[in-house]
Amino acid sequence: MKNILLVLSMFLLSGSIVFSQDSSYNSGEKKILDHSVYNDWNRLENIKISNDGKFTTFEVNKQKGDGKLYLKNLSTDEEIIIPRGYESTFSYDNDFAVFKVKVPEDSLRKLKLAKKKKEIFPKDSLAIVLLNDVKKPVLKFPRLISYKLPEESGKLIAFLTVPEDAKKDTTSKSDIDVYELSVMNPVTNTRRTFDNVYDYSFSKYSDALVYLSLIKGKVDTTKVFMLKKDAEKPVLLYTGKGYGKEITVDSKGGQVAFIHSPDTAKVKRYGLYYSDTKSVNKIADYNSPFMIADWEVSPYTDLMFSADDSKLYFHTAPKLQPEPKDSLLDEEKHKVDVWNYQDHFLQTQQLHDLDKTKKKKYLAVYDKGLNTAYQIEDLKFENVKYPKSGNTDYYLGIDENPYKRSQSWIQPEQKDIYSINYKNNSRTLIAEGVQFNEAISPTGNFITWFESSDSSFYIYNNQTGIKTQLTQNSSVKYYDELNDVPNIPNPYGIAGWTTNDEYILVYDRFDVWKLQSRGGSEPVKLTNGRESNTVYRIQKINNDSTNIGLDEQILIKGINESNWMEEIWSATVNNGLQNKLINLDNKFVSLIKAKKSDKVVFQKSSYTEFPDLWKTDMSFSNIAKISDANPQQKDYNWGTVEQVYWKDSTGVDQRGLLLKPGNFDANKKYPMIAYFYEKSSDRFHTHYIPNPSRSVVNFPLYNSSGYIIFIPDITYKIGYPGKSAYNSIVSGAKYLADTYSFIDRDNIGLQGQSWGGYQVAYLVTQTDFFKAAMSGAPVSNMTSAYGGIRWESGMNRIFQYEKEQSRIGGTLWEKFDLFVENSPLFYADKVNTPLMIMANDGDGAVPWQQGIEFFVSLRRLDKKVYLVNYNGDEHNLMKWPNRVDLSIRMKQFFDHYLKGEPMPEWMKDGVPAVKKGLINGY
Repeated sequence: MKNILLVLSMFLLSGSIVFSQDSSYNSGEKKILDHSVYNDWNRLENIKISNDGKFTTFEVNKQKGDGKLYLKNLSTDEEIIIPRGYESTFSYDNDFAVFKVKVPEDSLRKLKLAKKKKEIFPKDSLAIVLLNDVKKPVLKFPRLISYKLPEESGKLIAFLTVPEDAKKDTTSKSDIDVYELSVMNPVTNTRRTFDNVYDYSFSKYSDALVYLSLIKGKVDTTKVFMLKKDAEKPVLLYTGKGYGKEITVDSKGGQVAFIHSPDTAKVKRYGLYYSDTKSVNKIADYNSPFMIADWEVSPYTDLMFSADDSKLYFHTAPKLQPEPKDSLLDEEKHKVDVWNYQDHFLQTQQLHDLDKTKKKKYLAVYDKGLNTAYQIEDLKFENVKYPKSGNTDYYLGIDENPYKRSQSWIQPEQKDIYSINYKNNSRTLIAEGVQFNEAISPTGNFITWFESSDSSFYIYNNQTGIKTQLTQNSSVKYYDELNDVPNIPNPYGIAGWTTNDEYILVYDRFDVWKLQSRGGSEPVKLTNGRESNTVYRIQKINNDSTNIGLDEQILIKGINESNWMEEIWSATVNNGLQNKLINLDNKFVSLIKAKKSDKVVFQKSSYTEFPDLWKTDMSFSNIAKISDANPQQKDYNWGTVEQVYWKDSTGVDQRGLLLKPGNFDANKKYPMIAYFYEKSSDRFHTHYIPNPSRSVVNFPLYNSSGYIIFIPDITYKIGYPGKSAYNSIVSGAKYLADTYSFIDRDNIGLQGQSWGGYQVAYLVTQTDFFKAAMSGAPVSNMTSAYGGIRWESGMNRIFQYEKEQSRIGGTLWEKFDLFVENSPLFYADKVNTPLMIMANDGDGAVPWQQGIEFFVSLRRLDKKVYLVNYNGDEHNLMKWPNRVDLSIRMKQFFDHYLKGEPMPEWMKDGVPAVKKGLINGY
């Protein structure tokens, strides 16, 4: 079938249409990937499918620069390509697709180079395509702020745009920006506009649109309007001096809520207002009987009606206090952080979370039937869970207060869990010290959790007060069988609930089990994964669904851990697996079903196959590829992947991946780089695109230029992470060098980042087998890192060493010898391998001083060592120029030592600070 590409240029908004066809490919000698190709490779992102399954949209975005949005007819394969399109949405009734269009990046770049203020930057545009005739001129609207569609009706769209003649009111005290609101039926091309609007909301079924309007002047006035479906004009519900926020409306347009404050001061006191559309009443403020003393309606509240419209959820908080005024100069004030051992959290954590703490809000509910508001969250129960629908009288209360100090060394966090019922003011303690899987059922009638002390799932019936052990005396291990850290193993988790909370679905290592919520029956296995070494997991294909019908067709994916082939089965909760629909030597990356049809789109990948988009239906009987995001890949020498097996030095079976160049010749000798973290063999079908490195070697780029990549799994022994890495990695590298003549034994390197970077640093202190090594963000001294801070969170690092990834299994004073034994720094004099280190001063995970400690010690010993610090950048690089620079330097480093290429200037002579930014030394 001939594809017609309806290509809309930036002046898409002029309605012009350009026709084109795919160009043919002239085969020839494969090209080698290098650093110049990064921006040729695209990512496929943000996939949507219309409710009727007739259309899909997806973005094909460059790694840096302008991308494209594709709108594709799944029946005819016709597609529209929208340059710079993004954030698409289909209308509920499948009448139209709406999306944003970015300003060209080149235009923004010119403004930035000219140092123009961001306030004058052009804004994105809104575009709408009618799905019944995609060749019709596109509806277009510039200067977009936002758009919204009703959740379950597709006739209307509302959007805010900056008025063309917008002027700033100099008399107003408000910093609220107001815009023009458009309410439109794209099918009939009818549109109404309303001025001075800054917040708006649709009812679920499009019966009403409510919005806030601000009339600015010496006295600012807020107005609340409702525009009913098919009404000629909006109805004014409320007028008040001051400012409103957070307007919302119930599902059918019969109730409205918002917060409002008459205050003009910086710190405002808000009241919660409720309307049945006939009258408006203030139902909560700081004087309300239910309100905790010195609390108020939070200015950061989220308002939400329950799905049955019987409850209104909102938030309260301790009163915000204005900043005190003083007459002191800044240099006359002391500035000090006071650390106290009794503090719940370290000062670093408190300071990191300061803004979040100031904006902390606490859940409350207004019960329409009782005409009363109730406080649900408070300083004891700072985190309360409730069903997505909000249709409940019961809540799961979580109290972390007894355990907050110990969160510094005990992870996952412990908490006490309670059943809360606001109607009778009950707070019933259910379990203490819970760490895993605390959840409330979709109806709110049950609370579940996983008890680590006996590795069992428990359930509490909120209505009867009965607690039941669901997996009592079970031989099934519902927790991580392969746990290799000195901590309680994680459960495999909860898959979901069935209709009316009859069953809870949970996982073991391989299988799906159903547990009767009221107890009384043995767990029932729905799959047979353990017998076939296949991991089965339910696929969530309907994001709106909170539970699963007993006879509803569901999809279950299986991953065979022997060969990594994947399969999709149809199944029901009542009958388990039924039909194997598809079995592929690929990885399923995503799976999305249309809400009101059996049409499905999905991605699948392998090491050689980019995860393009495919179409099918729930039978999976026919699949067809519908995207080609990176057609240029076929022009380049790529690579292949295979599994390898060996025994380590202790006789333990080991496993890993071997990535070979695409033009592999067994009669040649290839340099090899071993990359590792923990276990990676399940990445057999993962596809990698050539991109500038954030921290690690890019596999296809190195394959393309003649490197073999070895990715071993690592088997850990508690207390000996360094030796464990040595046993797995060195034994694997030596096995490959001994077994395969195409591996150049004299030119094998190491590369790892973070935990992998630590292991690289450790290995070069223990062996000279490797010719060169690159260590990103390594911990070199566990004794100094032990009490260090993870600046990305403000937490200290103690828990990592005692219970988590570092696997020491005790405190510094209990296991001092192990901390020293596993620290590369103390064996720096043993290093003979040239080493490149990345340690960034903006790293929030590993203190960059750890890399410096190792560097200065090796430098003192006159070892060949190089360190790069990307100023202000993170643990894994975020800034594009830094990523490109690291890619170039790391490749030059390995090319010199493993391929004998000339040493670059930055390695030979360095880059003096006085020449920083003037030369790069490549």
